Amino acid sequence: MIQDLHSHTYYSYCGKDSPEAVIKNAITCGIELMGISDHYYGVVMNRPGVAYESDEHRVITHNNALKRYFEHIKTLADKYKDYIEVWCGIEITAIDKGFTLLPDCVDVSMFDYCLIENFQYRESVIDDVLAFAKRCGCERVGLAHMDLPAYILSKGLDTDTFLENMKKQNVFWELNVNYDSKHNYREHQYVKDFFENTAFIDAVKKSGIKMSVGFDGHVLEDYDADRVINACHKLEKLSVPMIK
Repeated sequence: MIQDLHSHTYYSYCGKDSPEAVIKNAITCGIELMGISDHYYGVVMNRPGVAYESDEHRVITHNNALKRYFEHIKTLADKYKDYIEVWCGIEITAIDKGFTLLPDCVDVSMFDYCLIENFQYRESVIDDVLAFAKRCGCERVGLAHMDLPAYILSKGLDTDTFLENMKKQNVFWELNVNYDSKHNYREHQYVKDFFENTAFIDAVKKSGIKMSVGFDGHVLEDYDADRVINACHKLEKLSVPMIK
């Protein structure tokens, strides 16, 4: 299946396009499963007149903002269901910038999936990413744009055990094939390394964890569907299952 489970819209402060425009572009590009995964803090901080209309005198709680975003994407998923499958996701960061973290009181379990980002960095406030994945409560949780083999090594963890625990919790690993202006046209080296790392490929297949592909798009002008399609085909050729 040709899938892209990492995309941003105007709900993310770093995104520009409407969810509908992203979905229509995905259909044109031959994507079969598209995931909208806007930043949590972008959705809840409410940009008036862009993500949704807002009365400045009316307080919208984080949970209500998330529900409105979710319902918006699901409405579009139903509208285009004859052409493409659309999932509604949310991306959650592990770095505290004063407004970015997911509060304990906020429920994200309704989403089709969530992506956890930046937990591999020194600034991360998440010590146990799998425990945090369980806290999110989604049916599927993904580890976004990170070098998983390097992370496991840096933590002194056993590869097979960590991957087995990912499998138990239905936590998947993302191959982020981004190449756009937002990221200064930097490719993720870990993606290239993965396809050369036969030992880790074997460990992934042995564990049964699933993988995903995401372009991490922020503006449609930069979207390169060929990078997504090629990565999906490579995983299929290796018989590595993708999340579905």
